[in-house]
Amino acid sequence: MVSQSKVLYNLYVKVAEDPRLNVWQVSLFSFILTLWQQDGFKDQIKITRKQLMTGAHFGSITTYHKCINQLQELKYITYQPTFDSYKGSIIKVLV
Repeated sequence: MVSQSKVLYNLYVKVAEDPRLNVWQVSLFSFILTLWQQDGFKDQIKITRKQLMTGAHFGSITTYHKCINQLQELKYITYQPTFDSYKGSIIKVLV
């Protein structure tokens, strides 16, 4: 069985070597990985847009939506928006 720290390390290496990613996508994905780790590497995490924007230091909703959708298109995450600011969206890290 692969350790959780090895999984995280491999994901960070993958991100560092992926020329398709820009600094905003890396910032958002790094914050998602931090939340995933803090949540005990559960299958999915639930979080609001506001929390993600704050943690990734985004000031623009447009940039947030662009980056979260690109991370999904690039197969780093799956993203299920809830459109309810109190419930939070569901994100799954694709290992």
